Amino acid sequence: MFQGIKAKDRERNPERLLQLKRICDMLLAAGYFRARVPILSPFDKVVGGLVWGITASNVDLDVDIIFQENSTIGERVRLSEQIVKALVKMKCPFPVQPQQIQGLDYPSLFPTTKWLPSPV
Repeated sequence: MFQGIKAKDRERNPERLLQLKRICDMLLAAGYFRARVPILSPFDKVVGGLVWGITASNVDLDVDIIFQENSTIGERVRLSEQIVKALVKMKCPFPVQPQQIQGLDYPSLFPTTKWLPSPV
């Protein structure tokens, strides 16, 4: 039976909710429609969108990025590291660190999320 988003994965801070909404709105505008699925956690929406944008860019990256919803902390860390490697190879002008992705540092992720659809 499906439970939905766990309490620990929900955003409660109004400022963070607004930042998450801005990122999800950009992802939606770019064509990533899973950003509006209410049962997905903020991590799954944002990181799923980043992976979608990287994959949709068709840039030859030689980086293995496999996104899986509801992943463990270890899987999230590895995925965040792979996303950073891919963004570097794509010459993203807005560098981010794996801990910023894994920790959902929205202000740091906003410019990257805004830039990413441009190669798509």
